[in-house]
Amino acid sequence: MDRVKYAAVGCGGMGRRHLNGAVALAKSSQYNLELAAVCDLNQENANWLADEAEKLLGRRPKVFSSIERMAREVDDLRAADVTTDTGSHHTVAAACLEAGLHVLCEKPLAVTTRGCDLLIETAKRKNLVLSVAENYRRDPINRLIRALLDDGAIGTPRLILLHSVGGGDVMSMTPWRYQKHTASMPIDAGVHYADILRYYMGEVRSVYGETRLHEPIRRNTKAAGPGGFYARWIGQYPDTIEATGDDALYAHITFASGAVGQWVNDHAGHGKGFGTRQIWGSKGSIESPGDRNGRPVKLHLDGGVTIDDAKILDYAPSYKLSPLAAELFGGERPWTYSFEFNDIDAKIVALEYHELADCILNGKRPEVTGEEGRADLALNYAPFEAGRLGRPVTLDEVISGKAYVYQREIDEMIGLRQMREPVPA
Repeated sequence: MDRVKYAAVGCGGMGRRHLNGAVALAKSSQYNLELAAVCDLNQENANWLADEAEKLLGRRPKVFSSIERMAREVDDLRAADVTTDTGSHHTVAAACLEAGLHVLCEKPLAVTTRGCDLLIETAKRKNLVLSVAENYRRDPINRLIRALLDDGAIGTPRLILLHSVGGGDVMSMTPWRYQKHTASMPIDAGVHYADILRYYMGEVRSVYGETRLHEPIRRNTKAAGPGGFYARWIGQYPDTIEATGDDALYAHITFASGAVGQWVNDHAGHGKGFGTRQIWGSKGSIESPGDRNGRPVKLHLDGGVTIDDAKILDYAPSYKLSPLAAELFGGERPWTYSFEFNDIDAKIVALEYHELADCILNGKRPEVTGEEGRADLALNYAPFEAGRLGRPVTLDEVISGKAYVYQREIDEMIGLRQMREPVPA
């Protein structure tokens, strides 16, 4: 099988998570993407990831601090996986594209929609693949939910509730996730849910909402984050940090289909945490178990009927995983699965990697293109902008600059304001 050589650009916690994905792909029958180099301005981090790669993959990738030099010196290097902090995506991914490398970029694609524009335009000019590592939709359980919706299991979708509340005043993973110009938690984490909303329910007509900064001071409890991947760095951060980005999002969404959505993404909730994802239609409702846990979906029908076992597959005849997903998750049509979180995380990254190489080798289009990633980010920012303008906004307004208050300050801070003067709101 032909293999595409790629570089891991960004060697922190997310880079380590992606390395596990590279291992999962290498162990599969469809190993088509090979790690050849790592790159990070922090050479200690780069060497550490290279050492880890040698232990896990049996060979040590070359280490660099310069994307341009790496692209020149590594023979047949064709792609880069960008896992740096969100605030640097627009510069790091752009540098990779300018160096002639196809790019898989962690979500969100950039810290603002204007940053997304830059990457989309650069990829088109260079005729390169730009793919966004949006992982939740690749979870087999979310594939099943999408099939249930497509196949009419609950009739015409009418309402989705997607709520998550928790976090208090605790810092999660890294300080940059609480700064406005590097993507606060409702953006960095919330973009997952923006993508799920669009993946389940289709395109968005308008959004009205508000956001808040509830907790301006965050405590570092030294928690290692999902899967323990951030343990290496958490002790280096101060005991408290000052947050500058809003930490809670509350939105009302109208979809093009006429369906309605209520979305709460509150990272400052105290007391009992809360989360739910449910969809109601003209014939029933779907209760999602969340992401990357393998628990079964619940299909509720009239008359008190609940289906949460293998019979649910009868209501989703179109549900079928890709060959690699079927290999990794134990079948073409799993309705549940049981793996440790780190294994699930790695399997999904492996799917992202495999798709990137497949696109490069066979001229295919990635599932989550730059344009899709930009639309997700626009939905994510829509309640921020709507609250400041005091009116509903469309995604086109957020992308074009007609709704451009919260993002304007960010673009000024990161040097993207001059890219295109926005239309006054």
